[in-house]
Amino acid sequence: MSPRVIDAHVHLYGADLAPPYWYEAMAEYGASLSGRPREEVLATIERDWFDPDGDRLVADMDAAGIDRSLVYLLDFGLYGGTNDSVSLERRYELFAAAVARHRERLVFFGGVDPRRPDALRLIERAHSEWGLAGVKIWPPAGVYPNEPACYRVYQLCAQLGLPVVIHTGQEIGPLRSECTRPIYADQPANDFPELTFVLAHAGMAWWREAADIAWHHPNVYVDIAYWQSKYLRSPEGFARELRGLISTAGKRRVIFGTDWPALRAVRRVAPATWVEVLRRLPEDPIGGVEFEREEIDLLLGGNAEAILGL
Repeated sequence: MSPRVIDAHVHLYGADLAPPYWYEAMAEYGASLSGRPREEVLATIERDWFDPDGDRLVADMDAAGIDRSLVYLLDFGLYGGTNDSVSLERRYELFAAAVARHRERLVFFGGVDPRRPDALRLIERAHSEWGLAGVKIWPPAGVYPNEPACYRVYQLCAQLGLPVVIHTGQEIGPLRSECTRPIYADQPANDFPELTFVLAHAGMAWWREAADIAWHHPNVYVDIAYWQSKYLRSPEGFARELRGLISTAGKRRVIFGTDWPALRAVRRVAPATWVEVLRRLPEDPIGGVEFEREEIDLLLGGNAEAILGL
């Protein structure tokens, strides 16, 4: 029997789950890459991404053979504002309802801007009432992971036994990229050795920095969410970077993630295709870059099971 596949990085989007400016920014980004009109890209996002109850996500998981997915909520409020009719607490309720609808398949990781005065209260409520399994810090909203505001969140997560996921890697405007360098997670990893940190996206352009930090700290791991974009640019370049990431960080330190629904409609990296691309790497190396079967099995699910207790 094949090992379980765990997608350790997905999102749910919908009219009430993120502010309009986020979708508009994504449409501008997509239009610049594809050459299509912004309005067309925005319509595609609404058609292919919006999935407030998680049904489309689970259908894609079924097609790809993905057993479980970790669902991340992003906190946009302090940076760019949100629809005033949908508070962050209400968004937590909506995400929790979607996860409860698919409780055997989805795991709830809540995001909160550490600068919110009530951040700790919300984390505690989400943990006790909605089964919150982890917390995501989102530096693109303008917060550095080594700020004091983040430290109080880390302290609470350590007390509750919750892993912390930190976005690393450049982000599109109007969000901020300078906060997302992996190096800003280095000191927190030193100061909270009992806390599990996952560097989401493995730093993207700064993947070597993320890999070195994971290698240096036994409590730091990386996920490869949105690395499909690297494969689309150059399959050989992707294979070389993944080889470097695993070899540097260690085969037990790298976790599979898709950043679903991003790129789900791109046939070459649709969820089912992407899982197969990775699964075939030991037998069908790209550009002569070699991987061991154990490395890929750990990447696709074994590491997430061990690290996150799934």
